[in-house]
Amino acid sequence: MYSFVARNILRHGLPYPVLGCNQENIVKNCFFGKLNTDFVFKQKSNYLSCTKYFLRDAREINVEYQISRNFSTNKLLCKSNNRHESDDEYEEELEDPNYKELVRQTFKMSDVGHQVFVIQPYIKWGPSKRTNTTPKLQLDEAVALIKTLPEWNVVSTRLVSMMNFNKPKIFGKGNLEILSEIVTKNKAITAVFISLNMLSPQQHRALEEAFKVPVYDRYMIVIQIFKLHATTKAAKIQVAIGEIPYMWSWLKHDHEGMSDKMGGGATIGGPGESYIEIKKRLLQDKERKLKNELQRLKTQRELLRSRRQKLNIPTVAVVGYTNAGKTSLIKALTREETLEPKDVLFATLDVTVHGGILPSGLKVLFVDTVGFLSDIPTNLIQSFVATLEDAVQADVLIHIQDVSHPDLRAQNDHVIETLKSIKLPENLLENMITVGNKIDLISGPLPNLGTSIPVSATSGFGIEELKRKVEQKIIKATGQIFIKIRVPNGGSEYSWLFKEATVIQVTADEKDNQFAVLNTLISEANLNRFKHIFISSKVKRNKG
Repeated sequence: MYSFVARNILRHGLPYPVLGCNQENIVKNCFFGKLNTDFVFKQKSNYLSCTKYFLRDAREINVEYQISRNFSTNKLLCKSNNRHESDDEYEEELEDPNYKELVRQTFKMSDVGHQVFVIQPYIKWGPSKRTNTTPKLQLDEAVALIKTLPEWNVVSTRLVSMMNFNKPKIFGKGNLEILSEIVTKNKAITAVFISLNMLSPQQHRALEEAFKVPVYDRYMIVIQIFKLHATTKAAKIQVAIGEIPYMWSWLKHDHEGMSDKMGGGATIGGPGESYIEIKKRLLQDKERKLKNELQRLKTQRELLRSRRQKLNIPTVAVVGYTNAGKTSLIKALTREETLEPKDVLFATLDVTVHGGILPSGLKVLFVDTVGFLSDIPTNLIQSFVATLEDAVQADVLIHIQDVSHPDLRAQNDHVIETLKSIKLPENLLENMITVGNKIDLISGPLPNLGTSIPVSATSGFGIEELKRKVEQKIIKATGQIFIKIRVPNGGSEYSWLFKEATVIQVTADEKDNQFAVLNTLISEANLNRFKHIFISSKVKRNKG
């Protein structure tokens, strides 16, 4: 309503307000008086929202405006072209019915779930054949993805061997007839999931014409899982960014007849615009705004990392395949009771930081990250780069594996490939600690884990050994050293070391009990600071 009123005032060339000491009445008279609209400002938020929209639209058509210095709400309004929209306004944009309708159409969102026929195509031989997994294990993961969505159930599955995935209908004539017959005969099937990363729009339409039910690929299913678990603004931004490339791929192959498929719900556009033009405009506008928000998110994360670095507290990022137990491991390492691990795919979509203490008393920060998944396009991974940057900037990396999972090898390979793709520093990758989690779920002898540290995040087995390993890696990565320093008991040197270094042990000086010996872990930079503050200054004073 506010946006509609403000836009009409601007488009018809009506006067706009110069805000002064009586802003509320001026805005009310200007906005609503000219339109013969009777509206009472019952709440201050109504006035602010109305003014906010007016100023936003005024900027877009280069209307000049003024805000007096005593306007107490100016922090909510734009002061320059570099300002960022408020969180409330961003939420309103995400809830834009036109854009939501486009997303719903493209990703075939269902409010009532589906009874799904899961098809796992695989290359049976040749250079494209996957050798680090099996078709059955791939099918199992596809089934797990479907089961992650509420009200979605798997009613049938099928493995289909192929030479390649490049056919217009993915499958050859014989396989397509067999699959179509399965769908036709099983009336319970309401959707088909082709477990490939991304079907082309032509393949999608051909398959839906053959099966007569909605068809989904991995990109579509993963996006829906992401939307389900995205609860913070940061996560929602990154999921929305991930939707855009898929929607553009459909737009390129759209045609005018698509407008007939919109059905009920929101209506889009106005006279003179084709459906394709409307969709293109909406996507361009949304992509621009989302990229601006993503850049702001990256800037905020950089600021947070900078603040953490100033504290000189080492950072340990925990990465791994989805549902490998990252959150559970961090809970075991930090004993933070507020953490609530969940046994579902992509339970974590946000970066969270948790403080911990290592055996020597060294304080560290453990960073929880988004889980990885194979067979999804890089576009979807790139939307979470702002999240993964926290892993790139860490001092030490922990790669957690689910050693009870039958597809361990393929999952491990995918995580390593993804870490390399985000340009992880070589030294960070070389010094990475590999953890074999969930050993409590293995019956019989443990598999050969190589250099991996076997742990159970739930029972606590191996956690102390892991802490010692993390400490060794941090000391090496950060250039810290162990040193014994003799200082006056309770003096300024004593206090400084407890604040700026890690004091592992304090013992009384055998020769003079007014002094103490501090067994200390300290960075080279802080050691030089200590020498400059307490040793060099004393020498200068003595010379004086």
